[in-house]
This record gives sequence, structure tokens and C-alpha cells, in this order.
Amino acid sequence: MDKVAIIELNTTEVKLIFADVIKNKSFLIYDHVSVPVNLMKDFNDENIIKSTIIKEVVCVLSVFKKMIDEQGILETICVATSKINEAKNQNGFLNEIFSITNLKFNILTPEQEINYVYTAVINSFNKPKALIVNVTNYNTEILLYNRRNILNTFILPFGSVNLTEKFEGKSTKDLMNEAKNFVYNELKDQNWIFDLDEEYEIIGAGDVFLSLGEVSRRAKKYPLQIEHNYSLLKEDVEKVYAVVSGLDITKNSKIKGVSAENTKNLPAGLAIISAITSNCNKDCLAISKTGLTHGILLNHVLPLTLEKPISDNLGYSLQILNEFYDKKPNNAEHVYNLSMILFKQLKVLHKLNRSYVRVLRVASYMYASGLRVTNDNPEKISFNIILNSQIYGVSHQELVLAAFTSLMRDVDNFNLSDWVKYKDLVTDADLDAVKKLAVILQIASSLDCTKFGNVVDISCDILGDSVIMKTITKGEVPLEIKQAKYSTTDFKRAYNKNLEIL
Repeated sequence: MDKVAIIELNTTEVKLIFADVIKNKSFLIYDHVSVPVNLMKDFNDENIIKSTIIKEVVCVLSVFKKMIDEQGILETICVATSKINEAKNQNGFLNEIFSITNLKFNILTPEQEINYVYTAVINSFNKPKALIVNVTNYNTEILLYNRRNILNTFILPFGSVNLTEKFEGKSTKDLMNEAKNFVYNELKDQNWIFDLDEEYEIIGAGDVFLSLGEVSRRAKKYPLQIEHNYSLLKEDVEKVYAVVSGLDITKNSKIKGVSAENTKNLPAGLAIISAITSNCNKDCLAISKTGLTHGILLNHVLPLTLEKPISDNLGYSLQILNEFYDKKPNNAEHVYNLSMILFKQLKVLHKLNRSYVRVLRVASYMYASGLRVTNDNPEKISFNIILNSQIYGVSHQELVLAAFTSLMRDVDNFNLSDWVKYKDLVTDADLDAVKKLAVILQIASSLDCTKFGNVVDISCDILGDSVIMKTITKGEVPLEIKQAKYSTTDFKRAYNKNLEIL
């Protein structure tokens, strides 16, 4: 296993990201450091990055370099915002950085940025057709894709920072309304942005969308603190827009959950988002936690993503968690395979549709994750791990159902008050489904309790009020059968059938 560092130099901060890497296979970001730096302070006077700012940046990067060296990292990727291209002293700035820190920066174009974001989004969402909107400090980058093919892109040279500067001196409400009208007028000729076919969805990336999601979740008392794939309705966006427009935001203002820097530029950022969502024929949007860094790492670690996206992003993200966190050897994949056999064999009884397969897949792969922490009621720990792991390709509802499926392998863990916390995400039908899936997972994990993989197939005969479950094995399985038989009572409760395991 190797380590890679990425340094991002943009106009408001310098960011260092550390990742564990298995080349041509997977990566996991394990730490990051972000230092606020106003790179463009007094920049517009002469288009020169000031010497005091250069010294500040070099000082931060020198510390970053020591941190990288301390960890023995041999590979560092350095990228900088396209805004630096406007600086008359860009060469001197970058040369000074290199001479002192030996860090060589690649200045990204807006087109490169949106392509990295596209790579991140297409490999972390289960959305075959979408419009991606990435709001940066100085650009709004828009990309339309259909089944892994890029159809159209557009770069608006205004982001949350320079749009704030354009309408500086106005009240928050006037700034937002005028900025919104300005952005719409700049985009209105791009019909493909606003007239989306029915199958298309909108995905937002960048700090402005993350701030929007944070404010929305707090206002709604949303039960999860998951940024990625958080969905908002158009009216949710407009509610946040209305609340922020009523605030007197100054340089020192701070909205709860949003950094001071992002608060300052949030009104203009929301104006950009609203200009698109209020005029688009879509009722909702999803927010992406993944962005530039994720796209860079994907292309670097998995060169195949330069040509085509990962075919199974849910499986890939579960593989990463399995690879980096769970002890080896482990039986997560085998338990999932046994769970799927039971799901298919018992379909006539549970009558659950295919959407629950993703729920069972997550729960099966993560059922033993609680053991990373303790052997004392690991089902409860796995519940929290599932809800706080970066798992792609599933909705928040599916994550909640997977967490409860893992938790309810021991029915004594279930408390209805815990379920009610997620009432806005789940239904009564989901609770019945979780009870049935939990029994499937309980039996599947029991049939591989030795981790020998001796049970290779299962055949279920449904006879009246009984189910005869016959195991097909490659060796003796006395312990596996004995463990699985402890599930008969829960099976009866969930399926209203007696269970016999052979």
C-alpha cells in the first residue's frame, strides 16, 4: 500500500489531502488540512499576487511539505486554480514556491476542473443521466451527460466570489436578486440547461452546494449528517434562498454550520443555484460531496476511469471499505452471496422488489463492521458505521434501511423510537421489509460463522406452513447449521412460517 498527497491551491484556501492507495485498485482519503488564505487580496488593482500573500502561501506550503516528508510520501500532486493565470507575476509566484518547497503546481483550466468533477460524480452516483453544476469561487461549470457520455459543457466566468464582488455594496436581498437575474440572462440561451428530458437529474458540486445542504438539513432537522447524495426539492432551495436573503451578511457574519468565508459568499452562490433551479423543469437536485480531489485521485489511481466510469460504484465503495478497514481474511462477499441466494429463494414469501437488493448488499458487506470497534454488541456499532461511512450508489433511505437490517440481526436491539427518528425517510412497509431482510442476513452470516465458505448454495422448499432450507456444501458444516437454527424463531415472526435447516 502506498500513500499519495494532493495539494490544492485556490483563491481562498490551501488544502492538503492524504490518501492511502492501492495502485490500479482503490484509494481512501484518511486525513486533510485546510488553511484559509486570501490569494486574491487587493489583486484587481494591478493583477499581481501581493508579496505578503506569496510569503504566507510559501510558509503554509513549507509546513505541508514537512508533513508529507514526515509520512514518507513519495508522490505529491499539486494543482492550482485557473485564476492564477490572470496574475502578471504567476511565473515568479510558482517559481518561488518550487525553489523553496520543491512543489510544482499544475494550473487547471475550468474545463479540466469540470471534467474531474464529472469523473467524481459519475463514479459516486447511481444516476445514468444528469446535469452537473459545479460552483467554484470564480466560475460556474455546467456539464450534461447521458449514460457516461458527455453531451455538453458550459463555463460561466462567474462564481460565488467574483459575483459577490460584482454586486458589492448592496443589501443581501438586492445582491441575491440582481445576481440571480444576471446569471439567468447569461445562461438563458443555453436551452439544454433548462429544458431537460424527464430522465435527467441535477447534481450540484462545490462548497456552495455543500453549504446549501447544511443549512437545509438543519432547518428540516434532518436525521442524518450525510452530505453526499442529500436531495432537496426546488421549494427547499427557495426556502434557504429566502432565509439567507433576509440576513444582514457582513464580512464577519457566520451562518451556523457554514464557515465564515463560505457565509460571506453564500448569497451570490445561492443566486447562481436559484437562477438554474427556479427556471429549470426539474423539481429536485442532489448534492455531491465528491469533487475535484476525488476526480484527480480516481484518474490517478484507476487510469481506466480516464476512458470509462466504474461499472458498479456501490460495489466499488464497499470494496474500498472492506479493503482498508476490515481484517483479512474476511467473509463479507460470501455472506452477501448467501444472502442473495436466500433473497431469491424466498421471494415468493417476502415479495420485496429489486430496490431492496442494494439495502441487503450494504448490510451484508458491513454486517461485521462493528467488530472493528468492539465485540460487545457489534450490531449496534455496525448501525452507526453504516450511517457514517462513505458508501456510493445508494440513497439516504437505503443507507438507513441497511443500518437497521444489520442492527436487527439481534431483534433485542430494535427500539421503535429509534425507527421513528427517520420517519421522513422510511415507511411502515420498509419496517416490514427490514425485519425480513435482517432474518436473511442473520441466517447467511450464521451459515458462514466459521468463515470457511463451506456452504456454497441453498435450496428452499416452501411446503404449507413450513420452509425446508437445504444447504449444499463442500465440507462438513455442523457448527454452521447449529448457529443458523437459532434464527428459526425470528424467521417465524417475520415470515409466519416454520423453518427447518438441513
